[in-house]
Amino acid sequence: MSLHDDCSLHNREENWQAFLAQQVQPVWQQYVEEFVVKTQDNIELHGVTIHHPQAVRNVVLIPGRVETYKKYQEVCFDLFQQGCNIFSIDHRGQGFSQRLLSDPEKGYVRDFADYAKDLHFALQHTGFIENQLPTACIAHSMGSAIALNWIEQYQPQLDKLVLCAPMLGINAGPLPQSCALSVASLADFLGRKLFSEVPYFIGQQPYNRPEFEGNVLSHSRVRFEYVQDMQAQCRLGGVTTSWLYQALKLIKRLPQIGQQLSCETLLLQAENDVVVSLMAQDKWCEQAGKVHDRVNKRIVKGAKHEILMEKDEIRAPIMQEILYFIR
Repeated sequence: MSLHDDCSLHNREENWQAFLAQQVQPVWQQYVEEFVVKTQDNIELHGVTIHHPQAVRNVVLIPGRVETYKKYQEVCFDLFQQGCNIFSIDHRGQGFSQRLLSDPEKGYVRDFADYAKDLHFALQHTGFIENQLPTACIAHSMGSAIALNWIEQYQPQLDKLVLCAPMLGINAGPLPQSCALSVASLADFLGRKLFSEVPYFIGQQPYNRPEFEGNVLSHSRVRFEYVQDMQAQCRLGGVTTSWLYQALKLIKRLPQIGQQLSCETLLLQAENDVVVSLMAQDKWCEQAGKVHDRVNKRIVKGAKHEILMEKDEIRAPIMQEILYFIR
């Protein structure tokens, strides 16, 4: 696929099964190396590396909450066509990685920094970026918060960063993020006192496969159902009080991290996103822009939260833009 001709990014939905069988799966079967690594605190993580025989760049692909790297096979295919090596991982407590509570469907993490620590550990284990190639990071939603935390804590040598529908703030309705943090802190304290295991946050519930009609993730039915088939293999429900509290603690620090970025950054904002806070994304870009000009925001017109899983007419030009950006 030429960077000057994005025709192959279009017209996939109408021939979706053939596209997967004839183009994506052969690459996945020939070049994918899945790995399992056990962390220092004895958590088993599942991940994948894909090495291009004539690689020109490394890409660290960081999924969002509830996701598995297996849902990104189309994205990996597009990156591979441009000569990219690819690394991705299922975060602890989700995907095919080890769950952390007796109820495996609860979204939980002891400390949000554990995600970045796991990412760093797995990258060291695989030796993925221990070559002379330039390295980019593409992160979605919660993965964006993890990416920023990883960059702050471990200072990886990145030249490009793509934040897709980043979780820079929780969509808490009219409640300010500072108030949401206080509420989450109290809920977590009470949950730990009143329950033998950390409970779901108010309104959160066990896994229930969503229907396409009325969904908040994508306009593409074939990609939506494909993703849900993947997610059904590693079911994860809503978030616990602890996950929310830990996430909001990190979110409070993200603007400061953004001001310290040294790599060129592209923030893709889904116009119709109701999963994460668009206001927080705008504020983050504004604050980062006061310090340096390395952050650029692009509003993806008509897109819902999962930009990289959107219908062809939205996804194709954005994927092309990402490929240009990281090159």
